[in-house]
Amino acid sequence: MTRSVNRAPAIVVALVVVLAAACGPSTASDRVAPPSPAGTAAATSVPIATAASTEARALTASPVETTAATLTVGGVVTTVVDELRVRSQPRVADDSFKLEPLLPLGAKMYVLDGPVAASGYAWYQVLPLTSGRLPSGWVASADRGGEPWMESDSFACPQVPTDFHSLASLPAGVGLACFARVPITVRARLLNCMCDIDGSWYTPSWFFLGSGGPAVLVEADSLARVVPANPAEWFVLNLDPNGEKPVVLPIGNVVEVTGIFDHPAAAGCTRTDMDGEPAPTQGCRPEFAVTKLVPQR
Repeated sequence: MTRSVNRAPAIVVALVVVLAAACGPSTASDRVAPPSPAGTAAATSVPIATAASTEARALTASPVETTAATLTVGGVVTTVVDELRVRSQPRVADDSFKLEPLLPLGAKMYVLDGPVAASGYAWYQVLPLTSGRLPSGWVASADRGGEPWMESDSFACPQVPTDFHSLASLPAGVGLACFARVPITVRARLLNCMCDIDGSWYTPSWFFLGSGGPAVLVEADSLARVVPANPAEWFVLNLDPNGEKPVVLPIGNVVEVTGIFDHPAAAGCTRTDMDGEPAPTQGCRPEFAVTKLVPQR
């Protein structure tokens, strides 16, 4: 999805140099010196089961290790402190940018990756499960004394989206947490975009991120028929080249699209930053990948 952009791609902003990681107590708004929508469908009472953890990266023996062991990749966590920092990288360093806004107390997040031991903390990559434009990125799970900043939790999933508004409104982590590999079919209008964002891109390139996506999906009954000006509102067409689709995309027309989150191709996804080398990423997994596109009359 991508939304966000979904789904919009993350846009790296100004460099921030952080020098005070080990000096004195951190403030509430700068933890980890510092760590760094559901739509119209009604919610169900089915919680997400905690998934088995992927093999943890080695952590040095410390109180943080105990806290990190209680969190699992594929599970849900809730922040137990207010104003928790999200960072672009799992460390306190010049290249680890502070993301906004800070996470409030009680924010539910899906754990995408981790733990990574760096700067004296155990870091997890998380995606928001609640609305409010909360950032996706890396969060420290506890302070250096082992006092937790996040704890394992559950989440009540919404019903499977049956219309485009519900699909496009899903917070970044809900599609992956609730509907991984579940086919979802909606009607939408296909618009030409050639949207491009400087910064980075995914491979396979049909997963959009700064690679000049050819089209976006909007509400089927949209009268404006223009691409939203705000990139955060783009729902770009991640079109599986091996899926069912017409030879020529029916730009401007209503289409029925079927797709999934956590597409199998996402397992080998890489991200390349400007002037950087391709690096493995989990970033393609929460994207809505269209596997079938059928023009509507």
